[in-house]
Amino acid sequence: MKRTGSRKSQLELPKGLSHVNLQKRPSIAPVPAYLEFGDITVHVEDDTGSEDSFPFADEDDDNPEYVRGFPPITPYIGTSPTLCHLMRDKRPLCCLQLSQICDHCCYNNAKEYNWPNRAIIVAADYASNGLYNFIVPLRSHARPSYTLNPIVLILEKTPDMTFLETICHFPMVYWMLGSIEQIEDLLRAGINLADNVVIVNKESSNSQEEETLADCNTIVAVQTIFRLFPSANIITELTQSSNMRFMQFRANDLYSYELSKREKKEKERGSHISYMFRLPFAAGNVFSASMLDTLLYQAFVKDYVITFVRLLLGIDQAVGSGHLSCMKITNDDLWIRTYGRLYQKLCSTTCEIPIGIYRTQAKTCRSPPVNHSSSSLISRDQSALNLAFRNSVKGSRYRNRAGVMSAVS
Repeated sequence: MKRTGSRKSQLELPKGLSHVNLQKRPSIAPVPAYLEFGDITVHVEDDTGSEDSFPFADEDDDNPEYVRGFPPITPYIGTSPTLCHLMRDKRPLCCLQLSQICDHCCYNNAKEYNWPNRAIIVAADYASNGLYNFIVPLRSHARPSYTLNPIVLILEKTPDMTFLETICHFPMVYWMLGSIEQIEDLLRAGINLADNVVIVNKESSNSQEEETLADCNTIVAVQTIFRLFPSANIITELTQSSNMRFMQFRANDLYSYELSKREKKEKERGSHISYMFRLPFAAGNVFSASMLDTLLYQAFVKDYVITFVRLLLGIDQAVGSGHLSCMKITNDDLWIRTYGRLYQKLCSTTCEIPIGIYRTQAKTCRSPPVNHSSSSLISRDQSALNLAFRNSVKGSRYRNRAGVMSAVS
């Protein structure tokens, strides 16, 4: 800053800066292609070369039985036309039932079908129109045909002919009579080969129960599946949000115990969203239908909320709109380190907007390793390290108690 006589003060820019440098910086910063962690330096020459290119929807698929088009039959009036993968020839209604042998198919369980991808199991008490909205995004034209997952509907009541005429045009959609409370029905549906298990709230049976016991059968069944089939990702709908504390319960879990204390404090403060501290809710494994009631006021004030949600879920489609997809982060991508840097990388490289980033947990890890080097710390999942740390702490406490008891004796 200079002052010349009686003239006003003039500011000069520091050296190395110009008006071009002072312009607005981009909101998404580039992710550096190197990582320094202690004494280790990892250089990544080209982060885009190792990424698997996801095929576009415009590419021709090799399956001649499928065709892209609009569903010819919809379950109700007012359904928006959605471009999906459909069967070139209509499937016979007898072939839709998974556990029944017909003239066209000699299989009676999911294992005999030998599907190329893992199945998605949906358990409900009856076939409602909401199941159609569940199937449509999973058969979206944006997904290549070889990535489609089989859908198995476990229903307690036989669906009507209108529903069967609707789903017979979609590929790899089956139904069977059964219940999630029967292990035989789950094995016949292929739960040991399933990637996700969606359990819909039982409206007909819950209306006859008391308010606190409305979810008792669902909770017991989900806990049984969680213990017997730990590899299945269970997504459950409950009537009461307060019953989330019983979902995927683990005994002697210190981390969940500490979170329950925080949830109790939030309840004492009068908070209505104390369930947000529960790990199953944070991981998307459980939700309550009453949570959607909060959208009623928002839809009244903002009339575009319903349209936005339907576009987001893939029920409706618009020109130029995107679609939902899921990608897995492998060990090759752990050089990104943080969730914030992962968000920046996806937005700046592939133009994808991450909505949710879920931290996985190694379910097959039984005994934690004793010693870890700095290089192994980088190549392992952070959640697995947290689990191993908690187990090692509990093991050291047990050994200390055993040493004290032996010294006293």
